[in-house]
Amino acid sequence: MFDPKQSIRDVQHFGEQGGVVPVIDMAATSTFLDPLDMERTFTGELAGCYLYSRHSNPTVDMFSQKLAALEGMEAAVGVASGMAAINCTIRQAMPQGGHIIASKTIYGGTYALMKNILPQSGITVTFVDTNDLKAVEAAVTQNTKMIYAETMSNPMLRIADLPSLKKICVKRGLKLVVDNTFTPLIVRPAQFGADIVVYSCTKY
Repeated sequence: MFDPKQSIRDVQHFGEQGGVVPVIDMAATSTFLDPLDMERTFTGELAGCYLYSRHSNPTVDMFSQKLAALEGMEAAVGVASGMAAINCTIRQAMPQGGHIIASKTIYGGTYALMKNILPQSGITVTFVDTNDLKAVEAAVTQNTKMIYAETMSNPMLRIADLPSLKKICVKRGLKLVVDNTFTPLIVRPAQFGADIVVYSCTKY
């Protein structure tokens, strides 16, 4: 059985010289003894090295590992904000554009992104009551790539029926993306079929 507490312990370094809280790395750039290693890191040939903190650094890596452990997922990526996480997720999952079915009761910033900005990149969005499964099914088109919901919606606090949404995704070949900002440590969306989970971690 999955134990999130143990998974997080497995990531944390315990023992001599192990801090209770991981060290916060404040450097913007990292040093290389061999200049060629810098080039190899930049091109992706040399793994495990840090180049520039916008790409990654030890603090962000530790955060990502702990979040993945918490969610019981393969990997996580830390970015600058919750909206950056949502935008990155959508653009990575839909590089050629497409259609999203989204809950009509979602965080205002997410709604604005989907309503006003994504259509400029060929990504259209249909907003529906995601608890009305017939409406969700009816909204699926040939271009639909994902269903987007919040475990508990912001600000209406409506609970999404994730298992039922996942059934539609499996049937139609879609990705289920879930914002779990309001319910960390309470709900693990992956347990109910979410393919990708996003957070605005500052809320917690």
